[in-house]
Amino acid sequence: MPPGMKRQRGGFTLLWVASALGEFAYSTSLIVLPLIVLALTGSPSQAGVIGFVDATALLLAGLPAGAVADRYDRRTVMLWCQSALVTVFGLLALLLWAGAASLPALVALALLNGAATAVAMAAGEAMIPSLVAQEKLSDAVAMNAARTYAGQLAGTSAGGFLLALKNAFPFAVGCLAHLAGLVLLLFLKRPPAAGTPAERPVLSGRGLLEGVRFIAAHRFLRVGLMCATATNFFFGVIYFVVIASARTSGMATGLIGVMAALLGVGGLLGSLAAPLLQRVLTGARPIHVVLWTFAVLTAGIAVLPGAWTPGVLLGAIAFAAPTANACFTTAQLMITPDSHRGRVVSVVALASGAGGAVAPLAGGIVLDLAGRQAGLLGCAAVMAVVALFSTLSPALRDVPEPGAGAPARPLPDADGAPGDSGRHAPSDPAADLQSATVPPPSVR
Repeated sequence: MPPGMKRQRGGFTLLWVASALGEFAYSTSLIVLPLIVLALTGSPSQAGVIGFVDATALLLAGLPAGAVADRYDRRTVMLWCQSALVTVFGLLALLLWAGAASLPALVALALLNGAATAVAMAAGEAMIPSLVAQEKLSDAVAMNAARTYAGQLAGTSAGGFLLALKNAFPFAVGCLAHLAGLVLLLFLKRPPAAGTPAERPVLSGRGLLEGVRFIAAHRFLRVGLMCATATNFFFGVIYFVVIASARTSGMATGLIGVMAALLGVGGLLGSLAAPLLQRVLTGARPIHVVLWTFAVLTAGIAVLPGAWTPGVLLGAIAFAAPTANACFTTAQLMITPDSHRGRVVSVVALASGAGGAVAPLAGGIVLDLAGRQAGLLGCAAVMAVVALFSTLSPALRDVPEPGAGAPARPLPDADGAPGDSGRHAPSDPAADLQSATVPPPSVR
């Protein structure tokens, strides 16, 4: 970890390692559960149901997860989530070991897995500003992105290997990973309370939607999230078109797997490089550079020859993305008062996740109707429009450096959008692009 992240006696390191273990376990379950259902039932559609249930639980739990993270002590929330996940993975391992697993039991446990993971993610990200110095916040966000890519790469690889040994092993290892994370969180110092008792949300419809209202009241967050959701959606479409067209053209599945791995490696390396790149690309430049890079490289995927070209260019897109991701997430955390962070984090994750969730369906339609080259060129053209919009938008033009300060409460926009009344803020609102600007194809 960077040296400036030792605030609260290494609190960020404890949170980072515990979350990395959870990321590993979740990624393992994501690849293994559908394969186990397929082996038990012989039905691809039922195997698809288990993945759908997990992803749907993760998305639908998003808004309540943010409200829970804002209302209750976040460390305690994470401890309860880790305890629930230890139980879920332990039960899955026992059922599979005893040969007593059934589809309803696996669906119920997948539902709990997705919901508990959503709550833990919201609480963990909302806790970051209390664990690191403000000038190191962007580095912490970049390290979190590296953790996500590393956890996904390690989890998917280990999942297949452990499943080949015995179907209970992936969940036994996942149970141990969550247990280790639970122990680490016990050493984490209790963070300050999220606002005063009066500011903590009531778990009602109004309380759950406060994150939506907060984003709508800030022009930068509003416009940035729209651009980010569009980017996430089109990346998913492009990824599906590339993978599906490679398979239909007769490419070996091993080579397709390598192509997908290049994406993960690019994202991991880009996350590690993001702190340095943010010092070179200051202000809002990371947003504009990533969006234009995305548009240009998508056109390259469409027209350049070579079996490895799509994988290399997808990896290049994934390498560029974390710099913009870190910028937006840093500014988002700086703008948002602590009493609202969980809900804002959840709204951002829900919007980006929803874009990625519908992308494969749209990608199939694009491939059927337009074909590979025309479909990819169409996506590149739309992304060029998004990049031009972001470049010309006043909301995404100026971004203060990390540490410049942020409002303690929502304030009106320059264009008059109402926010929460209250304290005054510095004249420079913080800003940047969504934490899932260009995520890997499976968006958490």
